[in-house]
Amino acid sequence: MITPPPILPRAALRLGFLGLVPLAVSALITLSAHASTARLGAIAFSLYAAVLLSFLGGVRCGIEIVRAPDNPNGLRLVFSALPALAGWMLATFVVFFTPVLGAAAIFAGIFAVQAMWDYRSARDAGAPAWYPVLRQVLTGGAMIICMLIPLATAMHRL
Repeated sequence: MITPPPILPRAALRLGFLGLVPLAVSALITLSAHASTARLGAIAFSLYAAVLLSFLGGVRCGIEIVRAPDNPNGLRLVFSALPALAGWMLATFVVFFTPVLGAAAIFAGIFAVQAMWDYRSARDAGAPAWYPVLRQVLTGGAMIICMLIPLATAMHRL
């Protein structure tokens, strides 16, 4: 018998989709024909992607602390910080060199790794049953947004 997926709380779903709006808007701005506008969009996109990764890491850190308040797993705490650190290093690189095409693809990859970890370990970590589904939906959205930049750029060149 197939069990239906858990019902996602409306507030979490709404806030999650609202959280994707700045990423989508900044990604669209990177496609501007004006180089300086596109550069600002690339910087905003990268900084916001790093903020999202930091938020997801903070959620994972919080879940681990709630799971074992007296003795949280140190390795899980370290892993919760790695996507954020990677995101901020990549954002810093974009600020100085603006290679938004490659950065967008790398951000999509980092989001994918975060999503896989969330999906595989959320139940063990004590997250609610709906959390992995929410992460799949929202991370899928973030990855699609990230891949719009290289896709639109490639189509523009054709």
